[in-house]
Amino acid sequence: MTSAPVVTQGPIYPRFFLTGLVVTLTAGATWGAWLLLRIARAQNFSAPSIFEINAHGQAQIYGWMGLFIMGFALQMFPPFWGVRLPSPRLARALLPLMALAIVVRTIGEARHTGFLASLAIAAGALQLAVVAAFVALLAVAACQKGARGRAADLYIGAGLAWFLLSTVLDLRHLVLTIGAPDRTALLAEIAVWQLPLRDLQIHGLALSMILGVSMRVLPGLFGTPVVDERRAFRLFWPLQAMILIEAALFPVAMTSGRLAVFVVVWVAWVGLAVFALLAAASLKVFSRPRFVLPRLSPLTFVRAAHVWLGVSLAMLVAGPFWSRLVGLPFSHAWHGATRHAVTVGFVSLMMVGVASRVAPRPAGSSAAAEAMPLAPFLLLNLGCTLRVTQQVLTDVTPVAFPVAGVSGLFEVAGLIWWATWIVPRLLSASRPLKARGGLTSRPTAG
Repeated sequence: MTSAPVVTQGPIYPRFFLTGLVVTLTAGATWGAWLLLRIARAQNFSAPSIFEINAHGQAQIYGWMGLFIMGFALQMFPPFWGVRLPSPRLARALLPLMALAIVVRTIGEARHTGFLASLAIAAGALQLAVVAAFVALLAVAACQKGARGRAADLYIGAGLAWFLLSTVLDLRHLVLTIGAPDRTALLAEIAVWQLPLRDLQIHGLALSMILGVSMRVLPGLFGTPVVDERRAFRLFWPLQAMILIEAALFPVAMTSGRLAVFVVVWVAWVGLAVFALLAAASLKVFSRPRFVLPRLSPLTFVRAAHVWLGVSLAMLVAGPFWSRLVGLPFSHAWHGATRHAVTVGFVSLMMVGVASRVAPRPAGSSAAAEAMPLAPFLLLNLGCTLRVTQQVLTDVTPVAFPVAGVSGLFEVAGLIWWATWIVPRLLSASRPLKARGGLTSRPTAG
């Protein structure tokens, strides 16, 4: 007599990844492309309101990047540490709560008046609650008896800490921008606090998390060499110190106006570039893999991401020199291009590469199915290249605005093309699992 199959829930990450894709193809990258077209038409980066830009930005941070981080972390971090995820039901509940918060905040912050302003702040508070619960879940898992840690987990822990701190500061920033009594107060808040907030979200959260996860998974996923633990330990504290200094001292520099403080911030950017590049180099993504991969594999995206990381860090250091060259106290075009190089060029390409390798190929398909289509790679890199180069050139000539404006369309097209490739894999992976005889396969994330 055979027993009936027992159905268990599938892995947790596919739904987070799928929702992140929906967010970026609506309020994230797609809306960002529309805002960029408006900027190009007006030949003015102030054409969209700061509230629209920030609403788009939070959708990218919490919806695109944040949901991918949360899904991957809830799935993989407990197995990293040899423990089980506490409260799987709570972990799964974080997805609809964050999705709700992103939708409400996107609408409320973009409009930013009356009741909608209050809704945006409430949504920001919900985002903070979700992030706090997410970090707490992983902290409890990491503290379980028998949890095993490595150098990579320092970077992961730092990323989680920056995630929580930046979300607290983001809520503060949201309250003060929406509630600014006049334009002078609004511009003061933006000028002093928005740049360090983005530093915490990108250099603190994204960079630290990507480095830590890469140390853990790249050797197994792509056959790259194992990272030297001692070197990873040595680079960790200097890198985190540079992130702290750049974020903490920039507001001091802006409010005091003292040149010496601006110089210290720039020195921190130099240090950040050096230590980040050393940490990235230790991953050895350009080494020959230990096993055979398709000609255009997800590793190609990872390698391109590392090139863009180098570009963004070089631009970060060179920013003051460009401003001086073009006779501006601060080049918003150069700074925006630097941000785009790291967010799309580095962060997004890393996400695409790792997610493409993690998602299983369709059942019954051959190993050739692991090869990725060429179009997403070309479109994403072409769009990012046009955006970075042409946005910088808008400081010199208005002719660059139209080309910069259409760059977002290439990136969105690349993401849509990639979505057609990965969505069937994610849908297949999200189906409930079956096991016979009352026994289920060992859950990887609850």
